[in-house]
Amino acid sequence: MRLPAANASAIGLLRVLLAASVLVPVALFAGVTWLDYRAAIGDASHDLERTSEVASENAEKVFVSQADLAERVNDLTSSLDADAVRAAEKPLHETLNGLVARLPHVASILVASRGGIPLVSAGVFPVPRNVDLHNRDYFDAIIGGDKGPFISSLQVGDVYQKPFFGLARPWIGPDGALKGVIDVAVSPAFFEDFYQALVDEDVGSISGKVVSLVRDDGHILVRYPPLKDAPQNPVAPTAFLRAIRASPDSGVYTSRSIIDPDSPLRMFAYRKVRGYPLYVAAGRSWSAILAEWRWTMTGHLLVGVPATLALFGVTWTALVRTRREEQALLRATLEIQRRQAAEDTLLRAQRLEAVGQMTGGIAHDFNNLLTVIAGNAALIDKRAADAPAVRRFAASIQLAAQRGAEITQQLLAFAGRQTIRPETIDLNDRLLAFKPLLDRAASEAIQIDFDLETELQPVCVDPGQFEAAVLNLVGNSRDAMPDGGQITITTRNVEPSSDPGQSTPSRSMIRVTVADTGSGMDWETVAKAFEPFFTTKGIGKGTGLGLSQVYGFARQAGGNARIVSIPEEGTNVEITLPASAEPPLAQPARLVTLTPRERPNGTVVLVVEDEPNVLELAVETLEDLGYVTVAATDAHAALEQLKQTGRVDVLFTDMVMPGGMNGLQLSTEARRLRPDIKVLLTSGYTGLSVDDLPGDIPLLPKPYNRQQLSIHLDAVLES
Repeated sequence: MRLPAANASAIGLLRVLLAASVLVPVALFAGVTWLDYRAAIGDASHDLERTSEVASENAEKVFVSQADLAERVNDLTSSLDADAVRAAEKPLHETLNGLVARLPHVASILVASRGGIPLVSAGVFPVPRNVDLHNRDYFDAIIGGDKGPFISSLQVGDVYQKPFFGLARPWIGPDGALKGVIDVAVSPAFFEDFYQALVDEDVGSISGKVVSLVRDDGHILVRYPPLKDAPQNPVAPTAFLRAIRASPDSGVYTSRSIIDPDSPLRMFAYRKVRGYPLYVAAGRSWSAILAEWRWTMTGHLLVGVPATLALFGVTWTALVRTRREEQALLRATLEIQRRQAAEDTLLRAQRLEAVGQMTGGIAHDFNNLLTVIAGNAALIDKRAADAPAVRRFAASIQLAAQRGAEITQQLLAFAGRQTIRPETIDLNDRLLAFKPLLDRAASEAIQIDFDLETELQPVCVDPGQFEAAVLNLVGNSRDAMPDGGQITITTRNVEPSSDPGQSTPSRSMIRVTVADTGSGMDWETVAKAFEPFFTTKGIGKGTGLGLSQVYGFARQAGGNARIVSIPEEGTNVEITLPASAEPPLAQPARLVTLTPRERPNGTVVLVVEDEPNVLELAVETLEDLGYVTVAATDAHAALEQLKQTGRVDVLFTDMVMPGGMNGLQLSTEARRLRPDIKVLLTSGYTGLSVDDLPGDIPLLPKPYNRQQLSIHLDAVLES
């Protein structure tokens, strides 16, 4: 007996619904299982890649600073042979120890002869003489012809008896000959601390990670967490070596632990340390990844089983699950964005700090070169007679030197290391007096308006730096308004609580705002605008130092600077400065123009300068001015000249010199020998403010020209 067609259809529909009530949830669960499995693998891979990237960038910064330090040590010792280094071991040890003290990642510095004998060490004094470095891989590599830098394997030092690996380079003399090896050692503990902060998890949990620093030949230098029974010179497995051969820059591979072959199978992500034969590998066990995935799937199963009871239950459960996953994805996305923003802020701050640390040394060497250029150009111009072409060449050299000096001042201002001459001034008075120059700098198509606070509090800043900062901002606004527009300069007293840029709310602040109606900037440009050498202008139209100089001026004065900009609507640059309790000067200070005296009637000047070209230039310029000169290349030689030379009227000395005694210390010793001697200091960079210098000793900044030297010597002799 057949069922009625209607009943058969209903039974068939029930059978289909019955099968669907089982098969559809099973199919859905299988699909979700696969998708979540791929997502878990992808999330783990992305997390490991990000960890290796951050660790690689940190290692790059460390080894770049190691290479710079090794270069500096070579500069200090290149003119010395092994016997001279051994004879000067104590002062060299103190110098190297001072360098190590400023860099937390440096364990020690070692200079060794070609024979494998240590000559001087930052960590030990005196250095043991019975140590032979021929069994060290870095020594054999450098002596064998490796030009460096060479990254050594993990080892225990014979000199300072601590685990280390380091960066080695040839010790080269002025003639290019190989004299030995310079090794800058790194403590593995420095990297372990950084890797611990990266992992930031309980290493005993299923989420524990491992991070390792590995040479490209497989030698493991650092591993966190460390293993108690690790071999002395652990080597990475062949899976790692195959991976870096296949993809040299970065990649993902699966292997046992880099050190412990009995540990569970792990997923590793690696990244090359740019510029060095090193890799950072971050790993996580497959069991931990799968355990988290299984835990997730258990939750899905608990939700999915009740869904098989009814179609409504399945639909409702899927909707709840979708909403829950969407919220989780949103939270994860927001967390990734916050973490990315924090990392970007940290990287920008580190780049700015690194430039600031390098600026002082760059300025000293750069200004020495500029002194030679400007001084020789002045002598050529004076002796050119009627040769117009030579005068044109001299004028070009002087112009180039002037431009170089301006860039140096901008570098120093950005780094907060410029010698400043602060005065208590009224910014309103200074801006009003400065307006004609601002109008000329802005062009006729641009109108400059002032909106000045009527009772503005005074500030203590370098007036020249303040005017240069405002002029830079007006120039930037002019370039942003090629078809004309308006610039408004505003001054305001700021309540401490209303200034988000200050961390010391007890001080009153003054805000100077330069606002324009120009093209504005997007947020990416604003984020980089204060970085040195960053510019949106074409080649030859800007150095990228203008806004960094503004930032450096504000920070050096104890304040801050920030940019508020909207594309196509304009830009506001705010400079916030601390108010001064002192009353302002009655009028802005002006430079006094002096006229050089005639020939100084046989006055004897002792010139002390460690740079041969600058010394030669100074002596020739002084003799051309009519002075009698005595020369010395360091403070100790200068003191010997004072003891042996009959008459010396003026000591003209550089501030920064090798040998353990600077210009100030030399002037003190010179006055002990000759109480009546006059002193004139000079330097391209001192790191001191005017208040740090003795009041009776003037400073002639480099680069200087013939007239400036003559005027300063006249002032010293007449004091």
